[in-house]
Amino acid sequence: MSNRKTGGSTDSGPPIGSTLPGFPPGVNKYNNSAQTKEATARVLLFVSMHCAHCIDLLPHIENMVQSYRELSFQLFTTGDEADNQSMIDYFGWGFPVHSLDQSDMEAYFTVTYLPFMIFQDAAGAVAAKGVIYNADEFYQIMKGFKSHTTA
Repeated sequence: MSNRKTGGSTDSGPPIGSTLPGFPPGVNKYNNSAQTKEATARVLLFVSMHCAHCIDLLPHIENMVQSYRELSFQLFTTGDEADNQSMIDYFGWGFPVHSLDQSDMEAYFTVTYLPFMIFQDAAGAVAAKGVIYNADEFYQIMKGFKSHTTA
């Protein structure tokens, strides 16, 4: 996926207020012991194993998860089983990690820029989204939602 598409990174991802589609067929999930929280708001993170900014974001994800314990986190990577299991083991992640081709990230979630995050509120609507290069950018996008995520 190229970052040279028509439009800007703010055009990436589903429209605010829309609902997300189901996962594409054939999505491989790793970290099966990790369960997503039912009926709660969630954060979907999208990264490529061939993107330096994405790799730089990985060590910050656990801090994001700890800062927003009331949310369910899921990571979508272009990595294979070995890549994803290595990351889960190294970082000690307790949330689901899914393998997904970049073409499927675009086709199913309209994510065209990476690393990218989508915040889906408890009602299932996309409430925030954006390109994030570090935890501070994640917190900036999530600013104002923390008090609204617990119900």
